[in-house]
Amino acid sequence: MRRRKRQEDHEHHDRWLVSYADFITLLFAFFVVMYASSSINEKKYDALSNSLVSAFAPIQTTEGESKLENKIKMSGEIAGTQTEQSPILIDPLGLIRLKREMAFQKREKMNRVEKDLTNALKPLIDEGKIGVMQTSKGVRVDIIDSYLFSPGSANITSPAALATLSQIAPILAKVDQAIDIEGHTDNQPINTKAFGSNWELSAIRATTVLNILSQKGISEARLSATGFGSSRPIESNDTVAGKAKNRRVSILLLNDSGQQPGSDIAPTKAVQRAAPSQMPPNETKSQ
Repeated sequence: MRRRKRQEDHEHHDRWLVSYADFITLLFAFFVVMYASSSINEKKYDALSNSLVSAFAPIQTTEGESKLENKIKMSGEIAGTQTEQSPILIDPLGLIRLKREMAFQKREKMNRVEKDLTNALKPLIDEGKIGVMQTSKGVRVDIIDSYLFSPGSANITSPAALATLSQIAPILAKVDQAIDIEGHTDNQPINTKAFGSNWELSAIRATTVLNILSQKGISEARLSATGFGSSRPIESNDTVAGKAKNRRVSILLLNDSGQQPGSDIAPTKAVQRAAPSQMPPNETKSQ
């Protein structure tokens, strides 16, 4: 009996190695089949390589926007390249960097426009007749109404005012963004034979400036005129000085060519609280 037990123990000692060896063999065969059935797509590899090179290439800030657009176009062509077997769905990493560079150059261009306008209009800025600033929507030039118009009038007859608009036009003509001319008044009601309300006065004044800029060579496709009446004050109407600043014409050069026109100043609380059915049309457009 003792001999029989020892023999049985010896027979069951290393049987687990058989199962382990079978498992390793099957695993090896599986990876061999997977490797044999796979193939490297050289087109995809080349596209990925080009994307990485474009993404980590140093930025050339002196390049023109046309060169940047060509780079983006070329990157897009790489991303959209198709083969007979399957399309390549790689979004080049360089596009993100190129778009960021284009945004930087756009800001630089707007900064140059603001600087050119400030230098050209500096005497009038010092006198408080004109203001130049950058806002969230673009570069804005504010001209007080007394410099352009007679009280209650929408005709520009002053040679100095016409000369100023002639200075502004060539600077704006250098860029291709849309331009919105805004007419603004104070809260003093007006009711004359020519104008029944401040809405009409502000709209006609904006249109008058628009026509002059158009005559100076700015494309009509870039121009629009908006009358805001007294709904967009920049100062309090409680003082004479505040009312004088609110009576103005603003020339707004928008950041983007396709951007919709509209004031970068929030409407007054009175207009915001008005019910939709009772709210006056706070924009009278001529385009």
